[in-house]
Amino acid sequence: MLRLFYRSAYVGYTATPFANIFIPVEKDELFPRDFIINLPAPGNYVGPQQVFGFEPLTDETVLDDTLPIVCRVDDAGDFMPEKEREAPLPNAIPDSMKRAIRCFFLTCAIRRLRGQADVHNSMLIHVTRFTARQKRIVDLVDDVTNYYRRGLDQNDPIILALMQQTFEQDSTDYLSFTTTSQRILDSPLRALDPAIRVHAWETVLPHLAPAAARIRIKEINGTSGDILDYHNEKAGLSVIAIGGDKLSRGLTLSGLSVSYFLRPSKMYDTLMQMGRWFGYRPGYPDLCRLFTTAELNQWFCHITKASEELRGEFDYMHSIRATPDAYAVKVNTHDAGLQITAANKMRKAVDMRFSFAGRLVETYLFDIRPDVVAGNLATARSLVDDLGPSSYKKAENFIWINVTPNAVTGFLQGFQVARNLYRANAQIVAAFIRTQVKNGELINWTVALISRQKPDPDRTTNYTINGQPVMVGNLTRKAEDKNNGPTEYYLRKSHIISPEHEFLDLSPAEYDEAMRLTRAKRKIENKVGEPDYPNGEIVRNDIRPKERGLLLLYTLDPGAAGLPAHSPAIIGYAISFPGSKSGATISYAVHEQLVEYLESQDTVENDPDADED
Repeated sequence: MLRLFYRSAYVGYTATPFANIFIPVEKDELFPRDFIINLPAPGNYVGPQQVFGFEPLTDETVLDDTLPIVCRVDDAGDFMPEKEREAPLPNAIPDSMKRAIRCFFLTCAIRRLRGQADVHNSMLIHVTRFTARQKRIVDLVDDVTNYYRRGLDQNDPIILALMQQTFEQDSTDYLSFTTTSQRILDSPLRALDPAIRVHAWETVLPHLAPAAARIRIKEINGTSGDILDYHNEKAGLSVIAIGGDKLSRGLTLSGLSVSYFLRPSKMYDTLMQMGRWFGYRPGYPDLCRLFTTAELNQWFCHITKASEELRGEFDYMHSIRATPDAYAVKVNTHDAGLQITAANKMRKAVDMRFSFAGRLVETYLFDIRPDVVAGNLATARSLVDDLGPSSYKKAENFIWINVTPNAVTGFLQGFQVARNLYRANAQIVAAFIRTQVKNGELINWTVALISRQKPDPDRTTNYTINGQPVMVGNLTRKAEDKNNGPTEYYLRKSHIISPEHEFLDLSPAEYDEAMRLTRAKRKIENKVGEPDYPNGEIVRNDIRPKERGLLLLYTLDPGAAGLPAHSPAIIGYAISFPGSKSGATISYAVHEQLVEYLESQDTVENDPDADED
């Protein structure tokens, strides 16, 4: 169509721009050569950030600013085997799916209680692309739904008790409706919707049977005659939609509240497009639920972070008045096999490697097998013992200055990180430090052993400091239960650090300068209010000397990981790296033609910040 006219303009909108930036930069192609603008989401939009989150902890007591609505599915192995085509069709649905169906019943009832009686309610079940298996699941779900519906009609005490348990009781993999709504009301996300509130079971019960009576089951695929005709359902359609490809892209599920999603994909954009649970949920964001596996949840977490980094690239490019055809936008890659987009769309992508410099590297996933926990604790104790007398204390934290890089790399070499913790791989970090030392950087370290300010005598760990035994208070870092495995401990928000820890090593003059720059940055960004502490990026890139690194050691309470109270403490670390132009690298995908363009203009070599962006 564009080629039909001498002069034309083309504007595209997408929620998943990963593939677009790798379109060939050639004449008559659709590469967005003039501009890419990030459209900010309205405050009532429920997007990946609200569902999965990526921001650091502010302190140990503040609740998450993500919706606690993701429920872990770990009982679907036989129901959804890896080789679906050869496997027999299932004879029953897993308990997690039964719970999801009960959640949908409760959501429909609570929406009626909130005055939303004549509205659409949808539940999504997307676990397979094979239509024969989808058809079997339709029959099984229909049986379970009818069983619950009859029980409610007849006031069956077993069914009523099961519904009440789902409504009120928490479990390891699932938060009750009562707890979920209360947590949101106690968090910054209470501003999402004024309708969020906690209900008593007695007020919900009268609405359950009439809500259940309206629920239908529909098979949405190319072989079924079922359709989702929301338009003609003037009194509202309550439906459990079961399907695959037809549900994954383009089709809007009106009033979607509960999603049961097990469909794996190795591509960023496909996974995000399958996430039909993103969108506007007026009057019921606290009633939504996403049932999925820990692996899929971690994939979505990574893609959320990659998406936010990419949006940051767009904002920065716009702020410097650059155009996409002269600015190499980069996408964070995934070391465990996720693809950014389909291979045929990545033909123009090249791998570029960027430094850890100016970055905050931290452990947020832990292997909690007893031998690993004990080994890492021994490694931390050995480092502290070798450091000798502490230089000073700040609050309850022990600080050592002028520590050699060999002491830090020795600690990292002896530390065993969780298998999937690619961003804080101790061996790679140690190699980066050694490379920097050769360049005259990171030759002087500050090490801080973080301790709880008011230690509980029953939750401490013994270290030897100044030749004397010292009891260090264990810190509490809450687990993200939906990500935890039987031998893994995953921290909420994927962060171990509290922001104030990153400036423990600053002198008064350095701290004052960091605050001045932070105020200036907030003024430029039109943010109101006085900052409570310096901005971490400013501390790393503008204040801390390139010769000085900061290693923070964390002694974590084993109880938060679900281990017995008498278990050894779990050791974690964070490293605040100063800005630098050299160092070891992490991998990104970048459009090859734009890299060639930049190199031809000597931009990469001449820009002192190129490796740090």
